[in-house]
Amino acid sequence: MIIKEVDSKKRDLDILTQLLRRPDLSDANRCQIRERLNRLYSGIKGEAESAFQLNFYFGQSHDWIILHDLRLVDRRQVAQIDHLLINRCLQIFVCESKRVAGSMIINEFGEFSHLYQGQIKGMPSPLQQNKRHITILKNILKTQINLPKRMGIKLQPSIYSLILVANEANIQRPKNRLTDLSCIIKNEQIKTAIASYTNKFNLLPLMKKISAATLQDFGEQLCNLHRPAPLRDWYKYFGIYSPDNNGNVINDIVHNDNTHNNHQLPQPDSVAVEACSGCNKPLSLAEIQYCQKYKQKFTTKAYCYQCQRKMKTS
Repeated sequence: MIIKEVDSKKRDLDILTQLLRRPDLSDANRCQIRERLNRLYSGIKGEAESAFQLNFYFGQSHDWIILHDLRLVDRRQVAQIDHLLINRCLQIFVCESKRVAGSMIINEFGEFSHLYQGQIKGMPSPLQQNKRHITILKNILKTQINLPKRMGIKLQPSIYSLILVANEANIQRPKNRLTDLSCIIKNEQIKTAIASYTNKFNLLPLMKKISAATLQDFGEQLCNLHRPAPLRDWYKYFGIYSPDNNGNVINDIVHNDNTHNNHQLPQPDSVAVEACSGCNKPLSLAEIQYCQKYKQKFTTKAYCYQCQRKMKTS
């Protein structure tokens, strides 16, 4: 079951594409914008390839839930999780997508680099990146999620890290491994890799198996904590100013083009979105989105997560 889809990147793509058409750009600006645009397209394609495989094998199953592009905030720490796959035994797979053209090289010290067209460049470790995501997720599960219970005791999820690499990439692993790199796989290996974890079930994980409805509730709690990234002012980011050189940032597309506002996250129909219709509590954007998605159930009103649960059980 798919709980959350990937957030649209269309607004950023549109603005960067229009920026490239400006005749007054410097060569340096043009190169920077083109590089950023290519990185954005590559990231979108990489996430889409991974999402396709996850949706194909697990998207229709009531034993699994999937959340794509989940941005969680814990105090000042942010986890931008590409894909979250969870089953009824509360096994959580935190998936980081990496689209690499050419080769991903990992040396015996666990350092990553990228070989493309004869050039080798260092790259951040996706293993360390996912470790940070998992640390934040664990804290959120402890402090912000109502975990399922069995005989009054909260069930504790098991969390695994997976690094999903594009199928056409070449992964060069060290011969003398100082660390386990089996979590780095290609997208086409997702089903086999997940099966290797689920087939290791012993009595304990089976004892904490939850219902499909409880699993969906667990996923909806996480979805309600999603905090979309702030909209970036690309004109200001690249320091593009008006021809009068008075330091006025040109951001006509960012602020004045209503066509781009249509690509922002949707709001509920005919409802004040600031407060819950049940308890008057301020609403998160994820709570608003969920009520809009199921607006017939909530009679086009918006409710906080606690009031949503009350309505389900009433």
